Amino acid sequence: MLNSYWEYAGTRYKNKFRAIDAANGKYKRITYHAYDDAAFDNYTWSVEPTPSLKEIQKQRALQLRDTYSYLKLWFSGGNDSTTVLNTFLENNIYIDEICIYTYSFDNDVKNNLGDYEINTYTLPYLKKLQHYIPNTKIKIIHHGKDYYDKFLSEKWFFTKNNLSIRHTYIPKINGKNFCNIIGSSDPFVINNKGKWYGELWDTDGGELSSYRNIECFFTSINMPELHAKQCHLVKNYLVSNNLPTNDTKLIKRIIRTVVRDKPVAPEPDFLARSFTPNETSFLGPKCRAQYKSASKEQKDKIKYLFKTATINGYVLPNLMTNYRAKQLYLGLT
Repeated sequence: MLNSYWEYAGTRYKNKFRAIDAANGKYKRITYHAYDDAAFDNYTWSVEPTPSLKEIQKQRALQLRDTYSYLKLWFSGGNDSTTVLNTFLENNIYIDEICIYTYSFDNDVKNNLGDYEINTYTLPYLKKLQHYIPNTKIKIIHHGKDYYDKFLSEKWFFTKNNLSIRHTYIPKINGKNFCNIIGSSDPFVINNKGKWYGELWDTDGGELSSYRNIECFFTSINMPELHAKQCHLVKNYLVSNNLPTNDTKLIKRIIRTVVRDKPVAPEPDFLARSFTPNETSFLGPKCRAQYKSASKEQKDKIKYLFKTATINGYVLPNLMTNYRAKQLYLGLT
């Protein structure tokens, strides 16, 4: 399972902003740790695994099913979570629960443009799917006006690890033998002077650091070959098609078409995102779309938090940076 944290001066933090607070302006001395395991670190990343991607994904789903008594998949309908769900469905592997988030400042869920894909595609799809998986619970979790009125305060920073106003919150489950399955991490690859590397950043999974029993489906210390296979497929595609390297938008498109299934909920052009790993998620397209429906009081709180509020006297957005956890050597061109 995911065991990630930020570290400053020998102290570990499950919340990024607490690490920033402790650093007192020396935020460049913060480090991020994830997948710290000898088997993961010593894995031969330069060799592409022989089995197909679909076969390794099947083995990963079976691994999770054999390990936990209760599996909960967090589903948006995008490429990542659609691929995970398809893996379970196509191989007839039971999943206990599927959870979906919706967001709105004014409780008008259906007209919130930030959830355009959820309302237009994801929820109708799951409604039809329920007939075929009647024993799987489908749960919708809505973050509405009361939720945001409660959290849009100084404590906002210490309930999050990024600047997105789309707030991740995973309710607790009683017991220990369960897991929350998340459709990450992406096989982000770079080329440096002819050498290829896969990189893992806190922008992909870091938001989940404070929660229990998180399983990133595509990246795990228990099955590193799945992440390796993804990275090599992206690398191979770039090389064989003589495409530019280190173009993050291009690499994301390749991830979506080469190593992920077609999404249940295709992303509309007006919600197209940037994918540079060292960018913050400060008011991304979905956040901007949702922001339009906020009340004046809510907008004032958001403007204060994102532009004026400080940690140890430093304006927070000026302190924001992203941290790399791993750089995995994938071999030469």
